[in-house]
Amino acid sequence: MSLKEIRKEIRPFENEHLGWMAATLESVSDMVFISDLEDRLIYANPAALKKFGYTKEELLGKTGEIIMSPNNPKGLRAEMLKATQENPYCWEGEVINITKEGQEYTAHLKTALVRNKRGESIGMTGISRDITDRKKAQEQLKDYARKLEQANQELRQMQGQLVKSEKLAAVGVLAAGLAHEIGNPLASISSLVQLLQRKILDSKAQESFHSMGIHIQRISHIIQHVSDFTKHEQMKRMAVDLEPLIRNALQKICLQNNDKLIEIHTKIEPGLPRVSAEASQLSQAFSHIFVNAFEAMGKTGKLDVEAAKLVKEMVKISIRDTGRGIPQKYIRKVFEPFFTTKDVGRGAGLGLSVSYGIIKSFGGDVCVESIVGKGTLFEILLPIYES
Repeated sequence: MSLKEIRKEIRPFENEHLGWMAATLESVSDMVFISDLEDRLIYANPAALKKFGYTKEELLGKTGEIIMSPNNPKGLRAEMLKATQENPYCWEGEVINITKEGQEYTAHLKTALVRNKRGESIGMTGISRDITDRKKAQEQLKDYARKLEQANQELRQMQGQLVKSEKLAAVGVLAAGLAHEIGNPLASISSLVQLLQRKILDSKAQESFHSMGIHIQRISHIIQHVSDFTKHEQMKRMAVDLEPLIRNALQKICLQNNDKLIEIHTKIEPGLPRVSAEASQLSQAFSHIFVNAFEAMGKTGKLDVEAAKLVKEMVKISIRDTGRGIPQKYIRKVFEPFFTTKDVGRGAGLGLSVSYGIIKSFGGDVCVESIVGKGTLFEILLPIYES
């Protein structure tokens, strides 16, 4: 059989195959386009015509620019055409299309170069699918995931606060027992030591009595600090003027550390609003932070104290020292009861936790930042008093 006869035999099958392909293109729900190498549309299936709202006469002969929104990234169309007509001879991605009525939607588009039997480029084809609903669903899913993660973080914070509250409650119970079981006998021991000091005048005995007195006083301070956890929530709030309170607390700390050369700078905003607190408790909170700063700086250093109105309802107090700083691994623990980085016998680890509890009880907040070798910054927020 000759080649001419073979072609004659298979021609009906080729025609039938083309018919199948045409029927398929006409019936699919995806949008199908065919254009020449100048990007002029020469075919659009019914799904495409329906989606864009054009008739064949309105659409065919126009470039693909007619169905692409101007809100696409700059240069996207040129990038698509170049990738389709040159290596890799295809393009795939998301585009923003626009209908005849001006409605925009997001589509997933795949393009490819069309060649004839001789391998020559004769046009381009594109298959497009509306993914607007899918994109919305993905965005909603991402939004749900963000909200879930936020709720997770809030839950972890609440769990942390609950654990801290339980710790403080346990310390409160312990404080009541300590005050009764240790406080009263300690007072008797203190009285006895003072009596012996007056009666026994031997110098070595006097040194021992003095040392005993110091340790008794230290135990008494620890008991008092622990007891503060149960007291600060019961205090009645009133209008407190911060400037004299801060200056008095600083003066007291300076007198207790008169052997140190600490440079102190205070900057209190003129007309600073009074805060809602209890003066003696708030003074104690500042004193603990000042003591912590003085101890961190050693013999010399610089302490900056600033107070200013932050927002309508709050006042911010900043306390910055040039001490040794706090390692990052300890930052989250500095307000925990009994946590201390000091040597044994130099602190019970209660001062900052007492300050934290007092400030929180007034509706305020306190946070800390620190760089080892450079110093520490405490920032305190307190609510403005409303008469």
